[in-house]
Amino acid sequence: MEYRRLVEIYDRLDATSSTLKKTDILADAFSEAGDLLPELIQLARGRLFASWESDELGVSSSLTAQAIANATGVNNDQIESWWRETGDLGDAAANAIENRAQTTLVSDTLEVRTVYETLRGLTEYEGTGSQDRRINDIANLLADAEPNEARYIVRTIVGAMRLGVGEGTIRDAIATAFLDGSDEAIQTVERAYEVTNDFRTVGETAHDQGRNGLKELDIELFRPVKAMLAQKAENVADALNGTEQPLAEYKYDGMRTKIHINGDEIRVFTRRLENVTAQFPDIVAAAQEEITAESAIIEAEVVAYDPETDSPIPFQEFSKRIKRKNDINEMAAEYPATVHVFDLLYHDGEPLINRPLSQRIECLEEIIDHDEDKGTIQRAENHQPASVEEAESFYADALKAGQEGLIVKNMNALYQPGSRVGYMLKVKPMMEPLDLVVVQAKWSEGRKSDWLGRLRLACWDAEHEELREVGRMFSGLTDAELREITAKLEPLIQSVDGRTAKIRPEIVIEVEYEEIQESTTYDSGYALRFPRFGGFRDDLGPEDADQFERVERLYEEQ
Repeated sequence: MEYRRLVEIYDRLDATSSTLKKTDILADAFSEAGDLLPELIQLARGRLFASWESDELGVSSSLTAQAIANATGVNNDQIESWWRETGDLGDAAANAIENRAQTTLVSDTLEVRTVYETLRGLTEYEGTGSQDRRINDIANLLADAEPNEARYIVRTIVGAMRLGVGEGTIRDAIATAFLDGSDEAIQTVERAYEVTNDFRTVGETAHDQGRNGLKELDIELFRPVKAMLAQKAENVADALNGTEQPLAEYKYDGMRTKIHINGDEIRVFTRRLENVTAQFPDIVAAAQEEITAESAIIEAEVVAYDPETDSPIPFQEFSKRIKRKNDINEMAAEYPATVHVFDLLYHDGEPLINRPLSQRIECLEEIIDHDEDKGTIQRAENHQPASVEEAESFYADALKAGQEGLIVKNMNALYQPGSRVGYMLKVKPMMEPLDLVVVQAKWSEGRKSDWLGRLRLACWDAEHEELREVGRMFSGLTDAELREITAKLEPLIQSVDGRTAKIRPEIVIEVEYEEIQESTTYDSGYALRFPRFGGFRDDLGPEDADQFERVERLYEEQ
């Protein structure tokens, strides 16, 4: 399939704001895709990888701009000017192709698979010269591209497709293309995606095997699934109200983790489905020694404790281990991990998510070392309260221990990945901070002129699958925080206008504030008063950020 045909689909998606029309456009494309179906499903959102695969291309926007210059002979200043005018590096690439100063004698017609495989291949380059090889590969693609093809190639690279196609649109398109598009069909596709986190697998299964094949999909070792999410309860009594056979557990301030075990092979995944096995050799060693199952998927919260005070180390500090690539053993010694296990999703070849929590926990307790005074892997502190008073006392114990609060679970509930279905409720002190996405930043002035600050923040609108801004953070950042913020944000810059940089929305931070006000300045209709930086949430992605409906509710409850 020629890439220009996919570009035509992109243009049609861009030309309509109707979600139903977008669904129909993609359903038609998927039904006609043939053996290119997996690639089209990924590229429809400008994604090159499943959500659990490593997606670091190793190419910043500035390196992409250099590739455009190399492919076209247009100077970097001109490309930078076009980029600033539109805020879209893809548009700058299209302009550069139209005005290129050099052309190849022989150009090939771009194929979808060529673009897909070339861009995925960028992740494989390592070591000396890897950046130059990435730039050359991108430049070679662009040298064969027409202007509009270049636009979407570059948008795919920098993660800014701007087509309004979210997970829900892909789900509905698969249900329409290969089933009947009914609510039941959509639910079947949704469930298949929840247990695979890979629309390629879901699409191919729907095409080849229909509903029955989708229903047979289940969780697998080393293919991580999203964590089941807890809803917010106003207080302990509210959490217990209506919960059948409640189980209360400490809510830890740590890294939500799934540990996959198959014999001697062990991998550790975060809530964002990142593979952090290399960063946590202590967890791997503990799992080898303290887990008796031949195969398992264990869910846990990983917490670091101060050895002198036995108090939990704040996650913002402990999270330094998540991204660490050097001096890993030193970091492990400085921030030793304790693994508080609380669920078992897979055991000795059998998925358990369709069993009630009571059975999953019973099995979990059979495969862990019960010597809680010595083991790195420990059962999460828990209690089955017989009354609200008992639960409130347990909640007080959790806060006294330095933990965040309580999780109240339904012992009869099944496990539903990625869903807030009311089977888990969290109780935390009021005035808790918000987890928000950084979408824009501005270079400071004076001695801080090399640092990015003045962060523009956004919450997640799940209904429309988009980010909505709720304010800016102007002050209160230390020099160390500004340095760290700059290091994290600069590789994600999508466009620059003066001293303002538009940021690819990947970084989530914890934000404290005094109150929420109505505001016409931001598209959410609200603004945070005196927001303060609470730390990075490296365990969260933009879709995990606090939702717009919560901002609305907090405003009403003030």
